[in-house]
Amino acid sequence: MNTQTTITIERLNNPPNPVTQKTNDTADPGPWRGVFFDGPEPQQNADGDEIPTWSVYVGDDEAEPTGTVYTCFTFSFALDLAQRMARDRRLDLINEAATA
Repeated sequence: MNTQTTITIERLNNPPNPVTQKTNDTADPGPWRGVFFDGPEPQQNADGDEIPTWSVYVGDDEAEPTGTVYTCFTFSFALDLAQRMARDRRLDLINEAATA
């Protein structure tokens, strides 16, 4: 009998104990965060032409970014990014953007 077979048989005979975790419903959830979607804001491209941009970021209750601010060059891409970030991180989406 090889080592792998021995380990497998041992696991079958002695299954690990399930870990139980207590949840504390009164635990502080931490500071409020939301996904902010703003714009358009004017910026200049490499040729000096003015172009609209939109910002997407996770922010605090005063709309201050708490991490990376993503700059997007199309409304539809920025909206999709903001919706995915809010869904994936389970945060509120604060949409203050307009189309250009």
